[in-house]
Amino acid sequence: MKLLISMLLFITLTAFVNSCSKSGNKFKEGTIELKLSDCENGNIAGDDLKLCFDAVVSDSRCPANAVCIWQGAATATFSFTKNKDTYHFNLSTITMKPNFTKDTVIAGYKIEFINLSPYPGTVADPIPDSQRKAELKITKQ
Repeated sequence: MKLLISMLLFITLTAFVNSCSKSGNKFKEGTIELKLSDCENGNIAGDDLKLCFDAVVSDSRCPANAVCIWQGAATATFSFTKNKDTYHFNLSTITMKPNFTKDTVIAGYKIEFINLSPYPGTVADPIPDSQRKAELKITKQ
């Protein structure tokens, strides 16, 4: 009986420690994936950072099951915090001046919008917010 209780206690503690370490993960320089309305903290070169995926502004990308004249673009709103200073900005999946910008430099960090998923036409329409994910790349300049 003591062995069974010891094993259960060990499994419970292991699960607790693993869940704590996963929630404490911090992004590093490179690619990051964020769910809609989520934020992730990071630390690059001693800077305390936080990157958030705030909203999808528009998604006019050509659906996967259609033939279109224009590829379209997805635009989203993000926020970036460096050492308690917060910046709000929009990025698009393509660059086409003046309305669409794929990347920006904020407070010495380049942030690039790589992809918004799921792609239109690959899931039921309208796409539920719970399925929206943004892939970004962050690099120190």
